[in-house]
Amino acid sequence: MLEHLRHITQEVNLASDMQESLRIMVQQVCSVLKVEVCSVYLADYNSHQFTLVATEGLNPKAIGVVRLGFTEGLVGLVAQREEPINLQDVSRHPNYLYFPQAGEEQFASFLGVPVIHQRKVLGVLVIQQKASRKFSNNEETFLITLSAQIAGAIASAESVSLFSGPAQGLEVRRLEGLPVSTGIAIGAATVVYASADLSSVPDKQITDIEFEVERFQQALRAAQNEVVTMKERMTDLVSQEELALFDAYYKLLSDNSLGNEVVGEIAKGQWAPGALRRVVEKHVGVFESMDDPYLRERASDLKDLARNVLLHLEDNRAERPTLDSESVIVADEITASMLAEIPSEHLLGIVSLHGSPSSHAAIIAKALGIPAVIGFHDIPIHRFEGKHLIIDGYNGHVYLSPSEALEKQYQRLIREEMKLTQELEQQLHQPSITTDDVHYPLFVNIGLMADFEKSVQARADGVGLYRTEIPFLLRERFPSEAEQIQIYRSALEAFRGKSVTIRTLDIGGDKQLPYFPIDEDNPFLGWRGIRVTLDHPEIMLVQVRAILKASFGIQGVRIALPMISTIEEIDAAQRLIRQAYYEVQEENPEAKELLQPPQVGIVLEVPSAIYQIHNITSRVDFISVGSNDLTQYLMAVDRNNAQVSSLFSNFQPALIMALKQICDACDENNTPNYICGEMAGDPIATILLVGLGFKGLSMNARSLPKVKKIINNISQKEAKECLEEVLKMERAKDIHAYLFEKIESKGLGGLIRAGK
Repeated sequence: MLEHLRHITQEVNLASDMQESLRIMVQQVCSVLKVEVCSVYLADYNSHQFTLVATEGLNPKAIGVVRLGFTEGLVGLVAQREEPINLQDVSRHPNYLYFPQAGEEQFASFLGVPVIHQRKVLGVLVIQQKASRKFSNNEETFLITLSAQIAGAIASAESVSLFSGPAQGLEVRRLEGLPVSTGIAIGAATVVYASADLSSVPDKQITDIEFEVERFQQALRAAQNEVVTMKERMTDLVSQEELALFDAYYKLLSDNSLGNEVVGEIAKGQWAPGALRRVVEKHVGVFESMDDPYLRERASDLKDLARNVLLHLEDNRAERPTLDSESVIVADEITASMLAEIPSEHLLGIVSLHGSPSSHAAIIAKALGIPAVIGFHDIPIHRFEGKHLIIDGYNGHVYLSPSEALEKQYQRLIREEMKLTQELEQQLHQPSITTDDVHYPLFVNIGLMADFEKSVQARADGVGLYRTEIPFLLRERFPSEAEQIQIYRSALEAFRGKSVTIRTLDIGGDKQLPYFPIDEDNPFLGWRGIRVTLDHPEIMLVQVRAILKASFGIQGVRIALPMISTIEEIDAAQRLIRQAYYEVQEENPEAKELLQPPQVGIVLEVPSAIYQIHNITSRVDFISVGSNDLTQYLMAVDRNNAQVSSLFSNFQPALIMALKQICDACDENNTPNYICGEMAGDPIATILLVGLGFKGLSMNARSLPKVKKIINNISQKEAKECLEEVLKMERAKDIHAYLFEKIESKGLGGLIRAGK
């Protein structure tokens, strides 16, 4: 049976279009199961009807003619129940509906199976037989398995069908993706096709190694010069953080990084393009195996840089993206260098079929204020060519060939957005104080390449999370103590007079370093975070010493320990921090005057820590909740997995109850508590976090003005009353709707949706 399924699936995939696929499928099912009828009915959610779209055994003239409502007939019943219905004599069933044009009155037995994709019923697959009999278990399971396999193809075909012909009447053609950068864009699509495909480069043996090395090095230098040019073009458009990305790119293209490894492959007799592909595939494999979204996206950066080198090797520069007028660019995967080559004044919006919200391209899109949406994997890119689009970066929607009325509506929203942005910029100088005079400090999350100046300009009260793993990732070895001192000092200087929370090295398992690989069956629950650095105290001691030395003469430095799950881990880490502190004092006579013991806290992201919260608060100076990982572990859901992404929500009742338990314990023990991650920067969640009593919120600099606006327009008393209502609710969607309406009622809807 499995072989038959494989054969049918293969035949369906080779068909020229969806109609042909379904025609082949119904024929094959009849042949394999030896049944007289196989039919497919697809759901039309605009008319709330099922339409017969393919059949073998019924009157072919009935295709497209036979229609029945969602609640009509046995087909409707299968869809309503979302389970198979197997009948020996259909005429006796109360839901039996006779269609004379189909010629099905002669068929007694019936088996219908729903076709479901991501909880949505797309259609019903039916087989019928003249003889009055109940279909066997094998026949039923075969049909269930087949419907599951074709569901994705049907969903993809429905998306592609939106591109066919003009919209009819009030029809709205909308694609649903993932929001990357908020805002709205309206314009014609310009498709950027891949100009160099590294994966298609074959192996080829050569004899003139010296010539091939010279050819590669010339291409490498040309690609490096291109990175310099890109950086110069972006200098006046983005902040220092985004510019620093190009410094990292330049370094990756150096002889000490990518160059030497490729030359080594060439020396073995491999031609330059093949050597480049081999080296890049090795490193990309490491990055793509990581669970951490930020680090996984470095694979995209590396592939993009390699394509640039390959372009020079192939001497093919004609296919680089160019825009002569304002456009929405569409690409298989938007990259940072691609954005750097396009004149920003012509770039209205971005549609990327692949990618993630944590990519460097996403970072630059946000910095430029360009609306961006991703996640249309199953749509052929050429379908976008010449289409007029509306990009809704708030909801992740792309509208195809919109009506005049819809476009006017979004034009109005754009004008309102511009006005709101101006108002927010004028209010940046205001502190984040509630209407009943309670101050809620707003901090920023930064990394090695962070834009310190931009965060200071946003009037951030300090750094709530400084990720230190990035400089470790970009090197071919562990950074020295001296190198780390320089890195940390730059952040502390930028925020002198304000608190800076530095998280100790958070690697292992899902964040593997190229020079420190960890092979595990289940890395997400494996050797990572504090577990690694406690097992390698030499790594942690060097880092803590560097943090302490970088803080000479500067107050407000705090050290946060990641992935804490037991009391023993806190005690062991505290011992190492004390050891490093005394070592620094012994080495530097002036340290006694310039150095103060740092505050030490934990990043609470493992649920086990919640149940030890009272013991933890007696050992640390503060607690910082990592909302992203805490949500993942509480809900047992990978937020980067599209199949379960709907479960990852800032408004899950379980998460809110957990946060309340943390805040109550911290208040009881007088331990300051903070929160970082996506939830902290979500304006809709702000009321909840104020009501819970967090002492500070840490987010990206772009979110800070909106969160501040919410805080400035609520009272702490009101926020606590909202929290009490939320704690009574059982569903995340109800909590979200309640808070959304609360913000709307205050006239602040423009902070959480399009428009003002």
